[in-house]
Amino acid sequence: MAEQRYLAVGATVANSFGDAVLDYSVNHFNYYRVLLLSATVAGIIQFLLGIWGWGIEITWGSVPHIVIHAILVLGGYLCFIKALELIPIGLIGLIESSGLFLTCIIDVCVGYVDLTAKFVGLLILFVLSLYIFTLSNQSKEEIDVKKITIKGFGWAFSSVLLYLLAPYLIKSANTNGANEIAINLGYYAMAIPFYAVMFVKTKSENPVAITPHRWWQNFYLLGCIIGGFEGIYYVLETLCFIEDAPTIISVIAQMRIFLVYGLSVLFKMDDFSFGKVIALCLGLVSVVGIYLT
Repeated sequence: MAEQRYLAVGATVANSFGDAVLDYSVNHFNYYRVLLLSATVAGIIQFLLGIWGWGIEITWGSVPHIVIHAILVLGGYLCFIKALELIPIGLIGLIESSGLFLTCIIDVCVGYVDLTAKFVGLLILFVLSLYIFTLSNQSKEEIDVKKITIKGFGWAFSSVLLYLLAPYLIKSANTNGANEIAINLGYYAMAIPFYAVMFVKTKSENPVAITPHRWWQNFYLLGCIIGGFEGIYYVLETLCFIEDAPTIISVIAQMRIFLVYGLSVLFKMDDFSFGKVIALCLGLVSVVGIYLT
């Protein structure tokens, strides 16, 4: 299991960098165009990994599980993108952490983990960290960063709910004969055509593409970077969910909160404040606590 957890750390790092670049890109370009390019790049990476490395294994019995998984992940990803337009990515990361506790509840029901007083305490600590982070945003004067909105919260929580069952669909698809590459290719087979259709429908809408004066303003480069990180992230995470308990992998994944917030501040997509740092520290303690439970 230790090997899978190292892979989970690698998936978390890749996801963090990919999300930071995605956060910038969707606010400067048509986001369906961004998703179309990044998904195509990631899909090609996974197909090549399947051909040259992991193999592509699928059975008829696994197809319904793969399709349902693809619907959940696509829906969750779209909700995540909508949330990025409305609230800071660091706050989205904290909201997504609630999925960890929901996953723990499911794992308790199926016998993976035991519900203890420590778990309840960590849940309260997480809620406190989210509350502090929210107050930190609301107390600032108007500045050129995204502010908190109820709609943004709604999109973020919708993403959590849709992603919640994905790990269990991965396990069931694998049990029925599909490997991690086949499961992920099922997602891209559904996502790429969807993004293409939506891009055609929305290509005349804002945000308007910026004229690239710097390398980080080039749409194609940004899309390839996102797709590269996404391709690495999805294959590693899927493999981890197959081999380990969803709660453990979800705990490791929440370590991305610190990294994405730091990257957002670095690239001026979010503001720095002492209150946010305290909130994120409390969130990290709660996540690590679950890991050590």
